[in-house]
Amino acid sequence: MFSDANRSRHLPDHPVVRLACVIALWSLTGVASAQVKNVTAAEMAAVPRYCPFTHAFGRSGTPDNPSAEAKPWVGIMGPTFWHMHHYCWGKLNLLRAMRSSATEQERAHLLGSVVADYWYVAQRAPRDFVLLPEIYVGMGEIELRRGRPQEANKVFAEARALKPDYWPGYSHWAEFLMRSGQKAEAKQLVRTGLEYNPDARILREQYRLLGGNPSEIVPRVKEGKLTEPIDDGESLMLFEESEAEEAAAGASRRGAATP
Repeated sequence: MFSDANRSRHLPDHPVVRLACVIALWSLTGVASAQVKNVTAAEMAAVPRYCPFTHAFGRSGTPDNPSAEAKPWVGIMGPTFWHMHHYCWGKLNLLRAMRSSATEQERAHLLGSVVADYWYVAQRAPRDFVLLPEIYVGMGEIELRRGRPQEANKVFAEARALKPDYWPGYSHWAEFLMRSGQKAEAKQLVRTGLEYNPDARILREQYRLLGGNPSEIVPRVKEGKLTEPIDDGESLMLFEESEAEEAAAGASRRGAATP
């Protein structure tokens, strides 16, 4: 049987077909995790605020009759909301994997479960789903933790393709390139990110570290105007407001639902 690395050598060259094949191959190595048990109040407080209202946490209602608490999130996320409990399970398992008390074996198992749950949502979400770039970046971060940089590179690239002004899709991979001694590649990647999001603080700092001058960056123009990047330092997880309704307004203001 092929290893993951050997399998990848036999994939088609076309980027879209290749990514689809990668998804299919990765699905062979892990399936979405079972429901996370014994979730504490502290753990729930550390995951996105919509998680308690997603399916499988007991407060969602049904797709035909969502609860009053779930309705605002359904309005933001659409039908994909009904798969987001897997993303929340992934977040919970990530918290547990990062505990100092976790053994290496436990951590490896939990991180594999996180990737599988993130993929579960990604495979069922439309390409304009507001949180899809964030989910891909999350997978990339975890794949780096798992020592799988080739897989991380693929999902970071997918996040950038979905939303070119989403700075985490550049910064995390650029950091890996910098640590790996690939400074020229890192600098070019960061420069591209700044062309789409010239105000991204982390990218500006990385560019300076790589010997560049952020003030020399010429922003890219899209459809006759400058691109409208998300607020600097802000995740596409647009739901950290005090109320879900404010989150919906924030999503509308930023236009994050249309990469």
